[in-house]
Amino acid sequence: MTVSIEKDEIRKAFLPKAVLVAQTNEASAAIPVKSRHDEMIPIWKFPFRIGRESRVEIDEDGHILVKERYKHGVIGERSNDIYLIDFGERLQISREHLRIDEEDGRYYLIDRGSKCGSAVNDERIGNDSQKERAELEDGDTIILGTSASPYRYTFVVL
Repeated sequence: MTVSIEKDEIRKAFLPKAVLVAQTNEASAAIPVKSRHDEMIPIWKFPFRIGRESRVEIDEDGHILVKERYKHGVIGERSNDIYLIDFGERLQISREHLRIDEEDGRYYLIDRGSKCGSAVNDERIGNDSQKERAELEDGDTIILGTSASPYRYTFVVL
């Protein structure tokens, strides 16, 4: 039996649709699932939901201890596709922060009621902004939190 192998279809099945590339050391450190590409968050499907890892404690010396939840192969409904770790004294990332949607080949960032809001480049979304949604383009900067937040990522469409 001869099987036709479509290499392009195989590549598409294994490659993410987009990635978020960390722009700062803090943004890279917030990514909980470590791999050889620590500075990137792969996006395999849309909508893609981002929120804060809520299982943190502060020890007697004031250090943040993370009790990371298992991300892959979890059975049941989760509120986020990735749980970022916010190491700041003032939290920038909400538990249910933002969602990235794809509609007809166009991408959108939707704030999910986060306390500090988000931004696409310099355009504020959510919180005290009048906008809850902004279009995303390849190469745009996404900021989780206030304009001073270190949690900055470049949106890259593959």
